Amino acid sequence: MCNGVVARAVRLLDATDVIPDYEDALIDGLRATAGQGDDVVIVGGGYGVSSVVAAECVGENETVSTFEGSAEQVGLVEETLDLNGVTERVDVEHAAVGSDPNLYSDAGGAQAVAPTDLPDCDVLVLDCEGAEEEILRKMSAKPESVVVETHGQYGTPPATVRDTLTDRGYGVTRETEMEPQLGMWVLVAQR
Repeated sequence: MCNGVVARAVRLLDATDVIPDYEDALIDGLRATAGQGDDVVIVGGGYGVSSVVAAECVGENETVSTFEGSAEQVGLVEETLDLNGVTERVDVEHAAVGSDPNLYSDAGGAQAVAPTDLPDCDVLVLDCEGAEEEILRKMSAKPESVVVETHGQYGTPPATVRDTLTDRGYGVTRETEMEPQLGMWVLVAQR
């Protein structure tokens, strides 16, 4: 269990497969911004936890779009969706968004998607290991809410992301530090 979602996110030598606080700030931001009937786009599918939470938030008649560049992670996202019974409500694209994403493993034939080609949505979730600032700066979509995990270790510290959000007309309503020594924060912003 990862933040209430059934997932096989365990790595070799991990002590437990129950991680109640997995990506807590990101998941809390998603739960606070996504509601019934919303269109949600997620860039960086990870283990699929955010995709499951988004599917639960928007309801049974809506679809979530998830973009994941790592071939291995796409398989994990799909497995997590299946384990939680929401496979039909999430479209998973094996695609890397942005010009130079940092992936957990080999892209293995991932499609390249320009930030300008992301679909319109009500809520945009970015957990994309350093591509978040480029995506925010270049995207054509105008979501009402953005939930973004910053990655200072990859050149996108929270101050840079905050400034980009402000430049795009968003007000940051919540900032939560995760690993400040790595420049990892979660920012929630509203239009």
